[in-house]
Amino acid sequence: MIKKVKIEDLRPGMFIERFDCKWTQHPFIFNHKKITSFKTIDRLNNWGVTHVFINTDQGLNASESPPPKPELHLKLTQQTSPEQMRVAKEIHHIPLHHEIARAKRIREKANQAAHEIMRDVQCGKKIKTEEAYNVITEMDNSICHSKDALLLLMRVRSKDEYTFEHSVGVCALLLAFCRSLGLDDETTRLIGLGGLLHDVGKMAIPMDILNKPAALNNDEFEKVKHHVIYCREILANTHNIPHTAALIASQHHERFDGSGYPYGLVGDEISNGGQMAAIVDVFDALTSDRCYRQGIDQVEVLKKIYEWGETHFNQELSQRFIKCIGIYPVGTVVQLESGFIGVVAESTDHLLQPVVRIIHDTIRDRPVSQRDIDLSRPESSGGDRIVGYESVRRWRINPYKILGIT
Repeated sequence: MIKKVKIEDLRPGMFIERFDCKWTQHPFIFNHKKITSFKTIDRLNNWGVTHVFINTDQGLNASESPPPKPELHLKLTQQTSPEQMRVAKEIHHIPLHHEIARAKRIREKANQAAHEIMRDVQCGKKIKTEEAYNVITEMDNSICHSKDALLLLMRVRSKDEYTFEHSVGVCALLLAFCRSLGLDDETTRLIGLGGLLHDVGKMAIPMDILNKPAALNNDEFEKVKHHVIYCREILANTHNIPHTAALIASQHHERFDGSGYPYGLVGDEISNGGQMAAIVDVFDALTSDRCYRQGIDQVEVLKKIYEWGETHFNQELSQRFIKCIGIYPVGTVVQLESGFIGVVAESTDHLLQPVVRIIHDTIRDRPVSQRDIDLSRPESSGGDRIVGYESVRRWRINPYKILGIT
């Protein structure tokens, strides 16, 4: 039986089926879990979880659970898993402005590499995998210094360069995703390579279809879908393309519920890298401006990915991706409880408490001198918090300019 209980009524031995909260309040630390200690309960309490649904068929009911033991029921300020400790050694919170100059150079090299790869494919030449690995290594190093810098730069694009810049964007997002999952260096590089190469098959699609300044008709869309098959064939004929990278290229349009293409794979028939790439590809595509439509706000797309975790995507991976990117990614315009409008300037260890650059006072309806406040630190924020995100177009601001990258 599924039963809703308050967080203070949770006890070891209960099985959490799901959380009773909006997606923006989800802790993204696990989905289904049997509670083995009060530490887990304290961890949920620190994340602000107030109610959960328990499954009494897989764990204790409220009436069967033992009373709390005060000596064990400790209030934890932060609980770090062994996986998070490994990741902490890889990803550092270096201030964005310290990494942005290097990240800009790396972005230019990555975009150039993507152009050369696509050009070589069009000309029937072999893909230079060594050069691809070199730029992926540089991107990975930048992300380990500060994922915010490179991922933010990947948002600044030209509509006419979508195919090339999308490949680089997917690569960067996959590298950050891998690091957040604690994957080793070699696996991270292989998955990053798959991201960089995942759309090379589009070079076999007529350019007038790829660059069409309007939505595709059914016939054109069917032709575009064949890029996955072309990609598999191209990589099969390329020397030294690892199996992991090739799987990503052939599976990034597969869906967990079997609704994807070209093979209609279901669940774990899709490789882990393919499942990750499917999430990342959708996020990057929907948030990007195209020649026929404007991109959707990142927060809205993350919400869709959270919902699609019930069908299209692996639920655990979709939630881990949201945790990696942040509910309010860097560059998002947000409104604070105090009435200030700001731009998320950096991420922190707390999903709902990033660093925000204040730019406008809605109460007095006037711009203010820009300053950064760290919502994860009460001494910096004064207890302020985000109450929602705002449309860039509504406020007519350029978050990239405010953050000093354009």
